[in-house]
Amino acid sequence: MNVFKSLKVYLGIVSVLFLSINNAKTTALTFIAVGVILAIYEFTVCKRKREKAMTIIGYSLLLALQISYVIFRVNNPPESSLESLVMSLIMYWLLFLSFILQSFIDIKNYQQYFFHTPKNAQALSFDKIKQFNRYVKDKKMLVNRASKILTRETIQEIIEEMERHSSFSYINQGSLTEQYFDAVEETLNDPYIYIVLSDTGSRPSQVISLGTGKAYNHSSISFDEELKTLISYNGGERVNPPGLNAEMIEYLSKKDDATIYVYKLGVTKEQKIKMLDKIKEINEDGSAYNILGLVLRKSYKPNIMYCSQFVYILLEYADAAYFETNPNSIKPTDLVEFDYDRKLQLAYKLTFN
Repeated sequence: MNVFKSLKVYLGIVSVLFLSINNAKTTALTFIAVGVILAIYEFTVCKRKREKAMTIIGYSLLLALQISYVIFRVNNPPESSLESLVMSLIMYWLLFLSFILQSFIDIKNYQQYFFHTPKNAQALSFDKIKQFNRYVKDKKMLVNRASKILTRETIQEIIEEMERHSSFSYINQGSLTEQYFDAVEETLNDPYIYIVLSDTGSRPSQVISLGTGKAYNHSSISFDEELKTLISYNGGERVNPPGLNAEMIEYLSKKDDATIYVYKLGVTKEQKIKMLDKIKEINEDGSAYNILGLVLRKSYKPNIMYCSQFVYILLEYADAAYFETNPNSIKPTDLVEFDYDRKLQLAYKLTFN
């Protein structure tokens, strides 16, 4: 269920990207694809014919409404910026309805699961009632949180940000300077590498948190404790192309109460040199941020990664990884939560006020 929740959020992000193309055919295909994916999921998990029928009828009616919108917009193109804005808002709300319908059917399905008892049952378990109420409450909280996060400004920023990305070719090359590499070489005698988890408060980070259920959705790595050599895969802060870029503490504080945790991992000088060599190789060959990999769990080229994927692969390359996992599906918080052997030490916590 948690996996599907994450995929559902990423499906929403990708859908918004396709809708932003503002093409009738693309809009219709996006509505159809989202509806089919969510309907198939619900049809698979529903236990009773009633919920299965509700799924088919509900998504059929919604799809008819969505296609009617597309036809109306083709026949009545907006004549002003205000009309265009209103039509766009309606389009995004029609997309959002697909996810609302899925949540509604999900609740109905779980209501049947929790409250269905054998005929000879004498009483309904209070534990089941509490469990169901908790489930419904969590759903409502998620919807309320999503409505606060997925504002028009957030959607617009994500659309603009996605247009800068490429998940199929390298678009960032040589963004790291000789000054950066010189700074790293000065840290090689430091017996630690530093792993940083951050709750930046950026709008993309807030959207990602809807899928992961985690507050800390960015990870970086540094060769020094003061984070002067902080580096990760990121959006480039509109200075560099998305991909492998050096970071500054200021990049991690997009809100007043942004927080970062800095952990240290014991490594040898040789391991730090291997990491440095790998970073130089990526910087020379090129890189890109793996935004589609957040959804598809796949990298189409070796140097197309997202933040935690890069941190883990870098550690693995230097034989410094302290747990085994699939790099294509690792989340930032996994870097701490999967530390079963307690190899990491908390260096410090930093909160921006």
